[in-house]
Amino acid sequence: MPFFSPWITAVFIISLTFPFHSEPSFNYQTEYRLEPSCQRYSNYICTKEFDPVCASNRQTYGNICMFCSAKRASKGAVSFLRYGVCQSS
Repeated sequence: MPFFSPWITAVFIISLTFPFHSEPSFNYQTEYRLEPSCQRYSNYICTKEFDPVCASNRQTYGNICMFCSAKRASKGAVSFLRYGVCQSS
């Protein structure tokens, strides 16, 4: 059993530090982010990562690519409002 003790200790230490360095633990700082540029999303293939964008039509899009696809489909009628989920009123 002494062979497994250092391994268990190492796994325990790694498991304690992982949540502090994983992406979901980072807070999105919306006040420092620039308005998205839709030029890089020229194709209609979007990932499913969740980084919400609120548009001028008060609809929340799952990420920048989905927002840019909707903007392109509306021929520019939909514009960027802010990052984050739209507030329902």
